Amino acid sequence: MLNLDLIGFQDLQDAVSKELATLRSNKTVTVGIHEEAGDVESGDITMAGLGATHEFGAEVKHPGGTSYGYASKAAADRDEVRFLKTGSGYMELGVTKPHNITIPARPWLEPGVAGATPKILDAIEAGMAADQPMDQILETVGVIAAGEVKIYMTELRTPANAASTVRKKGSDNPLINEGHLRQSVTHKVIGDPVTEGLE
Repeated sequence: MLNLDLIGFQDLQDAVSKELATLRSNKTVTVGIHEEAGDVESGDITMAGLGATHEFGAEVKHPGGTSYGYASKAAADRDEVRFLKTGSGYMELGVTKPHNITIPARPWLEPGVAGATPKILDAIEAGMAADQPMDQILETVGVIAAGEVKIYMTELRTPANAASTVRKKGSDNPLINEGHLRQSVTHKVIGDPVTEGLE
């Protein structure tokens, strides 16, 4: 499952750990896609697994058998070949053979959290100055970090989707189709050791 101990990033560790150490607590805030997010709509992969695929990239062995050809007479006149739903379109030219599909890494979690560092440090400082309880400070940190990750995901444009994917989605944002992945980004404040997440 993909989620991270917020203070696990090297660029955040020293600054945040120094502030949190003064609070003497064994609690942790995690930010990411937690187990509770469940599966994607198709059921082929968990939401956390999809997030990990985007974060690190993947190599998918496709069995082949996807139809391709001209979707219409006008497309044939333009020699515009596309994937087709089986039995649909103007003219099928063939079906794909087994092949590998490379999904490029599009890191969204680590840079999203790292970008929240100034706001996180300000929130910790303000919470300590106001004598807020540790749980309240960590909740604030989690809300800020998860919010910044979602903003980062919304603004991400590279590596770009293939032109065929953009046509299918109607959008050039590589991480957002209907927004389910972004909506799955949450935070949790826990007292137990982190058992899910990056190894």
